[in-house]
Amino acid sequence: MMHELMVQDPKVTLKSRLNMQKSMKKVLVTGAGGFLGRTLIQALISRGCHVVCVDHFVTNRPESLPSKQTEIVRTDIRDKAALTRAMNGVDAVFHLAAACNTRSLQRSREINVKGTRRVAEAARDQCRPPTFVYVSSLAAAGPRNTACRESDPCAPVSHYGRTKLEAENVLRAMSDQLPVTIVRPPCVFGPGDMNLLTLFRTVKRGWNFVTSQTYSYSFLYIDDLIDGLIAAVQYGQRVSSVEDQSNPGIYYLCDQHAVTFPELGEMIADVLNRKRVRHVEIPRSLCWAIGATSDVVSRIARKKFYMNLDKIREGLAGSWLCDCSRASRELRFAPAASLKTRLQETNQFYQSAKLL
Repeated sequence: MMHELMVQDPKVTLKSRLNMQKSMKKVLVTGAGGFLGRTLIQALISRGCHVVCVDHFVTNRPESLPSKQTEIVRTDIRDKAALTRAMNGVDAVFHLAAACNTRSLQRSREINVKGTRRVAEAARDQCRPPTFVYVSSLAAAGPRNTACRESDPCAPVSHYGRTKLEAENVLRAMSDQLPVTIVRPPCVFGPGDMNLLTLFRTVKRGWNFVTSQTYSYSFLYIDDLIDGLIAAVQYGQRVSSVEDQSNPGIYYLCDQHAVTFPELGEMIADVLNRKRVRHVEIPRSLCWAIGATSDVVSRIARKKFYMNLDKIREGLAGSWLCDCSRASRELRFAPAASLKTRLQETNQFYQSAKLL
């Protein structure tokens, strides 16, 4: 459900404003096969958009996507020629594709920086360049103990964060050629998310293993992120050059209720009707060992693992907090429900999918 957006007529909602807009008839989504991509595509289809779904791993049309409103392009995001053809006539581009947990900084740059450059160049070269929304990450800003604002300096600590920030700078260097808006979400969860599922499963068994009992984190439910992304196309400012330190056109989206992982574990336990949970802080040395082992096994098995060294760097670096005041003012963004309610909705999905 879309949250209300106060405009000249207080009865007008964000949903009705979006329905009045006619500028998003055809859109392109990279990373279409991912958690966010699948959910965004469904939301766009429900609004009557024709969606060009771009993903390297998509081989068949998902049955849930109406054929008349979608077309699937299977290509690497570094293939500019294929992207240029796919973008013909699109009004907006949502660039979601990214390497989130690679072992190598070089590999991360190849996808997150070079890939973003190719997607942006393909958009720029259109007769009428589309509005370009880039889904970056709070990781680009880095950890801090106070809520980060868009004008604050960035200090990423991971390969993922560094390359996300580098990709942002690539787009800002093209700000005079392409209308770009950047969104930096924190931890995103909701139906279809497999990362938070692990926490639900351990809490259900009465355990919550954490890297810190005191670090706090901002979270965001996927439907709220999608609301913000669509609002960014319609009403967001566009980025300027890197020299402009006020950083217009960049937005943090989050639930303003930050929590520690023990607090999150207790909320999940309440949702699961689990009366007691033991919160165990994993020693830092063991965290590093787990990350290193994961990387070694990943190389041998040629399989990706979420908890690798890059994620350990982020997990041990401190609190991850952001402030969505700018998005609240300029996009009229606000989560449509509380964090507790969103965890309940996520649990309902896990239960109905028989994952718990």
